[in-house]
Amino acid sequence: MPSTPTPNPKKQAQSTQRQIATQSSLKLVLDWSTTCNKCLTLKELAAITNVMVDYVENGYSKEIGDRFEKIQDHLDNKGFPTK
Repeated sequence: MPSTPTPNPKKQAQSTQRQIATQSSLKLVLDWSTTCNKCLTLKELAAITNVMVDYVENGYSKEIGDRFEKIQDHLDNKGFPTK
């Protein structure tokens, strides 16, 4: 009978921390888009959330700044519907 591998507590903690960062970032992005009256696609919501999670986990860097800039350029040129 195969034995069940013993869970690695450190990996479980990292996974839990990433889930929390992802949930918090997703809420932040959703709240931001609502406040700024920007209707994001699911793809945009997920992509921006991933960048935010990278920022939360690794801090600010030139690469993160470039990614934020690309997102902002995309959103500025998207043409959102008005209410």
